[in-house]
Amino acid sequence: MIQIARIAFTLLAVLVLLAVPGNGPAQTKPLRPYTLILDFVPTGEYVPHYTALEKGWYRDEGLDVKIVRGQGSADTVKRIAAGQGEVGISDISALIAARANTDVKVKAIALWYRRPPHGVFVRADSPIKTPKELEGKKLAISPGNSHQILWPVFERLSGLKPNSVTWVTMDAASMPPSLIKGATDAVPFFVVHEARIRKIAKQQNADIRVLSAWADLGFDLSSTSLVAREETIARDPEGLKAFLRATLKGADYAFRNKHYDEGVGYVVKHHPEVDPDGALGAAQVATRFVYAEEVVTGKLAVGQFESARLEKTRDTYTQYLELKRKVPLDELYTNDLLPEKK
Repeated sequence: MIQIARIAFTLLAVLVLLAVPGNGPAQTKPLRPYTLILDFVPTGEYVPHYTALEKGWYRDEGLDVKIVRGQGSADTVKRIAAGQGEVGISDISALIAARANTDVKVKAIALWYRRPPHGVFVRADSPIKTPKELEGKKLAISPGNSHQILWPVFERLSGLKPNSVTWVTMDAASMPPSLIKGATDAVPFFVVHEARIRKIAKQQNADIRVLSAWADLGFDLSSTSLVAREETIARDPEGLKAFLRATLKGADYAFRNKHYDEGVGYVVKHHPEVDPDGALGAAQVATRFVYAEEVVTGKLAVGQFESARLEKTRDTYTQYLELKRKVPLDELYTNDLLPEKK
């Protein structure tokens, strides 16, 4: 009886201690707001980010992440520079141009697409067969879209006469309908959107085709990246490291391990307007740009920049876009925040 009484007393003491503030198991780390600004409307290419969100991997890192839609790479860089979000997604060309021309204090913290996914779409029945035949045609474009920023590069690669197309500015969501209805002759989109645009066209008894994937013309440079303000990098490197750990965990799960359907479900949960079939196609194509050969073979880690490749990218854009200055590489990127480097 004495032994039982001692045990009961000990348990009571433990319960009392646990009831006292500051005692007991470690509390979950407090969450802090964290905003990711996309470079486009939500779709399947962002499956890793929504997977990390829904799996609780951002929360595990102490981050209460909010994902907001983008309006083009250039706009995302401006919004990050203005402090509207901690991390943004932007084509590296927009970042290079912003640093060269206006000295925007934003830097890339991870390379997402290792090659440019840029392309140009036309209707399947369009008489336009080659990029040169875009001369005199109307192209839809959204503000800040990296295709328009890089159009001088496309002109030189394809042989299209400079300044020979007419740009019709509109919201990104309006671009596919403008092509399908014939209001414009072509639309530039990442090739990851082919399945989505084709399904929209099929619903209106039409079809589309890729006129040109820019990579097929020799456009082989660093591309879409995760970016952050220099101030954030200096003040809160641990927060950015936490964000990248969770994001790359989402990429491994959704892309490398091919949990596409699950990831698409997460995107649709947050954005019911997203077509699941189009999102699935986008996710499958996007995987090839994130997990390129040099990553799959282990030469480079996911997100890791190669200085020589980025130097070629910078030099190409500096020349073709006639930028004001050649930006030093250390102003453009850092690999120091990645969870893994080779």
